[in-house]
Amino acid sequence: MDPEIIIPIGVLFVLVGIPVICGTLIKLARIIKGDSGGGSKQSNKSSVSESDEIELMNSIHRSLNRLEKRIDAIETIVIEKETNKKQ
Repeated sequence: MDPEIIIPIGVLFVLVGIPVICGTLIKLARIIKGDSGGGSKQSNKSSVSESDEIELMNSIHRSLNRLEKRIDAIETIVIEKETNKKQ
């Protein structure tokens, strides 16, 4: 791969991918720990409620959809720049 392609992909990963992954891991750790973030504790910390699981899955799904759109946009920009450079 050309370095011209690797650099935007690396920047994209640092700016978007790492925060999304870290946010997801933090959210998952809070659910497993039993802390909903609102200060209330669950009576049984080892069990995760179904609504928390659904909320986490929806959050991951939304984050991945946003990431996919951003990657598509950057790919389009890189491809257009390569096409313009070759002409």
